Amino acid sequence: MGCCRRVESDEFHDLIKLCNPMALIPSADTVRNDVLDTFKNYQTTMQNLLQNSPGKISFALDGWTSPNVISFLGITCHYIDADWDLKDILVNFVDLSGPHSGENLANVFTKCLQDKKILTKILAIMTDNAANNDTFFKEFKKVCNENRIDFHHKRNHVRCVAHIMNLAVQEILKHIKAGEAQDEDSILENLSSGMISTNKVIPKVRSK
Repeated sequence: MGCCRRVESDEFHDLIKLCNPMALIPSADTVRNDVLDTFKNYQTTMQNLLQNSPGKISFALDGWTSPNVISFLGITCHYIDADWDLKDILVNFVDLSGPHSGENLANVFTKCLQDKKILTKILAIMTDNAANNDTFFKEFKKVCNENRIDFHHKRNHVRCVAHIMNLAVQEILKHIKAGEAQDEDSILENLSSGMISTNKVIPKVRSK
């Protein structure tokens, strides 16, 4: 973790000492170990929660590429606990290697669930409407069949409503012809004219 080396820079020390001259600044190795320990403890706690959840678990996943061309896959899970409270948990944030193909996504998602021993608890998966997700579901269905898990690539696929609405609006906008752009002065002049006309009309209406 090269970022942890920041705590050993002179600039960082000067900043902390300015805020609190008595502050004890840990070494980069200490920060690194603390971060990793916290992460491992969270993973253990999360895995126990999911394994002991009383019912099935639904998942949502989405992949994207950062501006510096690094691909990621985010995986969240959603379930009802023993107190009937809805729980939302970030399960994994994967640095993807290889293409965003349905096969690759299915392999990554399957490994995530197998590592946490919750593959058999799956209920449904929500994704957007990208074409690779259709392949993803077909590939994941094969995994479920091999493990005798009841999962259907259409019945257990929840499509993101927000993404569907976004696609619909974009399609509508393609067929809407926008008028010629007006400059700011013209817009203000039209507004002023409208206000003046309204101011003249309202008294006449009231007098009647």
